[in-house]
Amino acid sequence: MKIEIPELLAPAGSMESLKAAVNAGADAVYLAGKQFGARHYAANFDNTDLKEAVHYAHLRGVKVYVTVNTLIKDQELPDLAKYLLFLYEGGVDAILVQDIGVAHIAKELVPDLDLHSSTQMTIHNTEGVKWAAEFGFKRVVLAREMKLAEIEEINKNIEPGEIELEIFAHGALCYSYSGQCLLSSFIGGRSGNRGMCAQPCRKPYDLILGEKDEYGRPINTTKVEIMQSIIEHQKSKIFEVKTKEKYLLSTRDLAIYEYLDKISKSSVSSLKIEGRMRSPEYVAVVVSTYRKALDSIKKGRWKPRKKDIDDLKLAFNRDFTGGYLLEKDESSVMSRDRPGNRGVYVGPVTDYKKKDKEVVIEIKNQIIPEKGDGIVFINKDQNKNDYGMVIHESPSIYKNKATFTVQRPLRPGTLVYITRRRSLLDKAQKIISDDKHQIKVNLDIFVENDGSISLKSKFNGPDNAQIELELVPDFKMEKAVKKPVTEKIIETQFRKTGGTPFDIKNINIHYPGGFFAPVSELNKLRRELFEKIEEKLISASCPGKNKMKEAHDKLNKLLPQLDTKANNAKLAKKSINLAVYADNLDVLKGAASGKCDRIYFDPFTGNTARDCCPNLNMESTLNLINEAVSICKNTNTELLLKLPKITPSHYLASLNSFLAKAFNAGISGVMTDSIGAAEFMLNLNSQINLFASSGLNIWNYKSVEELQNIFSNFTVSPELSKDEIKRLAFNIQTRGIDSNLELLVQGNMESIVSKDCIPHIAGDKVLKNKNAGKSFLGIEDAKNHLFPIRLDNECRTIILNSVELCLVDHMPQISKIGLDTVIIDARGRTQKYAHDMSHIYRKAIEIGAKNDQKSKHELNALKNKVKKISLGGITTGNFLRGVTEQ
Repeated sequence: MKIEIPELLAPAGSMESLKAAVNAGADAVYLAGKQFGARHYAANFDNTDLKEAVHYAHLRGVKVYVTVNTLIKDQELPDLAKYLLFLYEGGVDAILVQDIGVAHIAKELVPDLDLHSSTQMTIHNTEGVKWAAEFGFKRVVLAREMKLAEIEEINKNIEPGEIELEIFAHGALCYSYSGQCLLSSFIGGRSGNRGMCAQPCRKPYDLILGEKDEYGRPINTTKVEIMQSIIEHQKSKIFEVKTKEKYLLSTRDLAIYEYLDKISKSSVSSLKIEGRMRSPEYVAVVVSTYRKALDSIKKGRWKPRKKDIDDLKLAFNRDFTGGYLLEKDESSVMSRDRPGNRGVYVGPVTDYKKKDKEVVIEIKNQIIPEKGDGIVFINKDQNKNDYGMVIHESPSIYKNKATFTVQRPLRPGTLVYITRRRSLLDKAQKIISDDKHQIKVNLDIFVENDGSISLKSKFNGPDNAQIELELVPDFKMEKAVKKPVTEKIIETQFRKTGGTPFDIKNINIHYPGGFFAPVSELNKLRRELFEKIEEKLISASCPGKNKMKEAHDKLNKLLPQLDTKANNAKLAKKSINLAVYADNLDVLKGAASGKCDRIYFDPFTGNTARDCCPNLNMESTLNLINEAVSICKNTNTELLLKLPKITPSHYLASLNSFLAKAFNAGISGVMTDSIGAAEFMLNLNSQINLFASSGLNIWNYKSVEELQNIFSNFTVSPELSKDEIKRLAFNIQTRGIDSNLELLVQGNMESIVSKDCIPHIAGDKVLKNKNAGKSFLGIEDAKNHLFPIRLDNECRTIILNSVELCLVDHMPQISKIGLDTVIIDARGRTQKYAHDMSHIYRKAIEIGAKNDQKSKHELNALKNKVKKISLGGITTGNFLRGVTEQ
């Protein structure tokens, strides 16, 4: 019985890696050009290389998806549009996008080019998938945090064939939900949303517990000691070691190899291997291993092989996990003891022979050290450095012991891992150089009585569509004087396909005989035929002349609309509103008494040290809502509900009846970071007033234009500079887009949202803390920067920036760049903080509006007040500098 198996999608960070992926058996590859791709530090492809890559893959029946999955600024939109047309003309099979504005332009400019939504769109619920399908996406790359059961539930709720579902199968896992991580951007300006993540999640952090002062800042802090269990071997004891450094945010590598049979029977359409920053050898090993497994599954006979798992580990691993997709124990996703390559465990050192400088290792695995292996010796005492080397001679193997020369003494008990295997690299090189893909060609050769020749060929093109090609050359055969050419000679010359992707499957020669032709001319004719077939195959996946003319006409009309300059533009003046994020009634009271105009009430997140991860209690939450409404009515403050960043389908379903009661109580609208959540709300009540939060990553006016029928207000990305915000506002105003822009101006910004629950690793000291509401939890890096932690009520960790954003002294500029509202994030703080900060910004708005000679002095005075009550100091974030482009 044959089973339908998912597509195998492989990474290609360079031309060599693309060849590795294709020759290892990938059905499709994904790659990036030199711009707009989310792996800025990969080799990537310039336009010439990209064309070559598409040709190479298409000639071998492999699809090419190009990542256009960074967030795009308004000033980049013209170049983006030109790039999309280039990709369309080049015949790429699809583009992956994160930015809704990019998707909007692609749909308008090149509607025939398939759209795949990147995992950085953070689509994680049924409503989000349905929105993507209605928009016109052919495929959704789902959030890596989704469980297989959730994916199957989504599939039940969409029409068959409505949209394809793609998941990650192998490779590195981000700690944060993709698209929702700003930590690298806030720390050093290197934005993950621009392909420049500095990977701060792989750094060591200490867990810090403390109390809060009257402004919600940490006091009386202590480091929480975490016990780390290191398993020496599956069948031997587990011993625990205390470590001074913990890689609290470091994940294991995803590997679903062992579960492929189960996943192949699911609704998943494509399995993606991560690794555009990895070597061609890595790509070859991983892709070929998954290819063999999937092919066996298709035939109905497959079992995971230990040898395959070892090969995958030797390619690279930080320990493997089935990820959130399959793991019941979600703590197994993390690898907190160290963040680097683990290799394959061999066994412990049992002896060191000082005289011969030889080490003896007890082999506790099927893998045996061999010449050329790269190995690492890891001390149980993690205060001491690990030691790595290459084995230069064949080890002596006796029973279960391996002996070989080392360069330094090693203590018994030291753990030994193989991290690199020369023989596996040789195997990978063979895969890379072995071009097995062959295009089967059926060929008819006709030689007429006058010596004229015609060639008729048949072969399969894209989607196995049969293509016919006839070639009639100018060359004629001559009547033979001595030795006529035989059919055998003709066939032999035309079957010479070495160095090409072609294979002459069947050849029929219609030849009256008696003619002569030089072998060189027959070879030349064969080469011309293959060139024409290549051209035909390549053009088969490209749009025709009429389609290209239509697309060029659209581009010419679109470019003047996109090319705008707002540097000296005067924007319509608006009176700026002041809004506050509040997560409890005390903070809400402080904000209301501080005379803010609007409060976004978020009762779904809180101090992580409280009763950790409680279920959503609708009754108690409604009581909070009723009290909040009463407080806001008394102060004439608008009140909206703010949802958590992540809202799975089951979570939204639990809000169904709650939301109706919340609106009856007096909530005037809802703020959300998720299009799926917004669609859910509109299905409940089409008249609901929706506000887009910063998690939607609004970088350009095309995103606002696309979503204006869903949201009335948009919080712009905190990664944009003041000039970029001004251009965005200008483009919205001059195009008659009826939407308002909001900007976060104060608070420790949300930097990460993760499915991992950090308090659980701290044990009872945190989980059973009776003073949870007033306690502080955070992580501290090597430079003593302290990042506060909060939780949502489904146990997701929210990590805040270590420094407070503060734009109080920039209110005169802010008042001139087209914003409607400025926002203070006071969640996790206190009533006094919310009151004082609201009062400060109310005053700053008034000063900014008049902007007279006294303003600078008055604003500096307010800034000094902010400094005194801030957590971790203050920063202007990206408001002045923007994100780095290098």
